[in-house]
Amino acid sequence: MKHPFLLSLSTCLVLLLSSPVFAHEHGAKGHKQGKAETMFDQTDANQDGQLELTEFLAHAEQRFKLMDLNQDGYINKEEGRDAHRQMREKRKQERKQYHKQRNSEQSETE
Repeated sequence: MKHPFLLSLSTCLVLLLSSPVFAHEHGAKGHKQGKAETMFDQTDANQDGQLELTEFLAHAEQRFKLMDLNQDGYINKEEGRDAHRQMREKRKQERKQYHKQRNSEQSETE
């Protein structure tokens, strides 16, 4: 791919803009805050409630580096699939841990 940065930037932009739709459809304020709000807050480095281009690009670059598994400066299709698979597995484990902790807390209060 000739422009991996543009692909990553475009992907992040689509995800950022589509997250409120998915959050709303899933009844979301999951875990007290919707996914879009969480992503926004994580990207808003100076926490001023606005995303500057530099903040957005820094987040896109960080995401690109996570997906560039062999760290060659490019993401091919296989690498992209593998990176997404790893991220899904990580989120699955985080959700499992969250629910385990939540169930444990509920058991203690009963």
